[in-house]
Amino acid sequence: MSEYRTLESKKMITVVKRIYTDKTFLVTLGLAIVALIFGQVSPKDIDSHTILALLSLLVIVTIYGQLHVLTYIANTIVAKCRTTRDIIGVMLLFSFIGSMFFTNDVAILTLVPIFFKISKQINIGKIVPISLLTIYANLGSALTPFGNPQNLYLVSYYHLSLPHFMTLSLPIGVIGFLSLGIVTLFFPAQPIPAMTTTAQPIDRQKVRWLLLATVLVLLGILSILPIWIAVGVSLLAAALLDRQVLVKVDYGILLMFINFFIIVGAISRLPAIHHLLSFTTDTTLKTFFAGVISSQVISNVPAAVLLSKFTTHVTGLYLGVTVGGLGTLIASLANLLALRQYQLFDHERSSYRFFKTFTWLNVVYLVIFMVIGSLICLWLT
Repeated sequence: MSEYRTLESKKMITVVKRIYTDKTFLVTLGLAIVALIFGQVSPKDIDSHTILALLSLLVIVTIYGQLHVLTYIANTIVAKCRTTRDIIGVMLLFSFIGSMFFTNDVAILTLVPIFFKISKQINIGKIVPISLLTIYANLGSALTPFGNPQNLYLVSYYHLSLPHFMTLSLPIGVIGFLSLGIVTLFFPAQPIPAMTTTAQPIDRQKVRWLLLATVLVLLGILSILPIWIAVGVSLLAAALLDRQVLVKVDYGILLMFINFFIIVGAISRLPAIHHLLSFTTDTTLKTFFAGVISSQVISNVPAAVLLSKFTTHVTGLYLGVTVGGLGTLIASLANLLALRQYQLFDHERSSYRFFKTFTWLNVVYLVIFMVIGSLICLWLT
């Protein structure tokens, strides 16, 4: 019994240590404390449905990671590639599609390590492909209500049905997919030897149960089932399929969301901010540009939470924070994660070159998709 308690204590310490070494969480925590002391905050500022939906999704996605499902699929596909263009195309496609179902963060965490392993076997650059992996993870995640945290929040806050959400996401998603095919053609099709990848065995029986649990969780996220059922199913799946999941879940994201709600609640009650944001979000197009610009400064998740308090133009807001994920390094939490992954695996420590190329490519995509987003706003309204 004492050994069990010691083990559980160590697990708890690991979870707490991971949270309190997350610099992004610490920054938002500090701002939330300031908001609580000096601002006006209400318990209603915290959207409980979004928090519970995010918790259930994080648990399910972590189970997929623990069972090596994504790595297995990616390695299987990559092993069939015969040219450098095939490698790039498959990786970008997997990033785009994978982020739709497993979130943009998980796509980056899965694919960047795989790409670094590939780069050791063949002569292929790393900075441009990894930058594009991140761009297409952001664009792909925009297609589904559960692809990224801001989509989860917008679906919950505006009570969007799946058909309604898809009318917003399909136009920009299709264009993003087509651009992926075009950009792949710019890479040379140099022949490569047969790829060797690390085998990742999976338990097919567990995966079947996980798929069933995933369906129930998604029904809860979409409010077809009560959200408490989604949370219960995810926790039960973790207990039965892999108990290590509850230690591996990134609870820092949940706490950051709570911090965002507190910060935004206080900011939105400031008279000057209230007046400014009310003015800049009173039409769909103005809301779109407000979403894009604010995302560059405060990231697209808090931008979505903040602007939602002032506008009913969900089309402009959704497109604004989607396109706003492109651009600066802080425009999306996924961008920061990509930099962190690159620094972890790049032993040459060329972080500045990565930052320069990453930013340049993102700004190009930002400008292009700002034009596209503006046209979609005008078309949908």
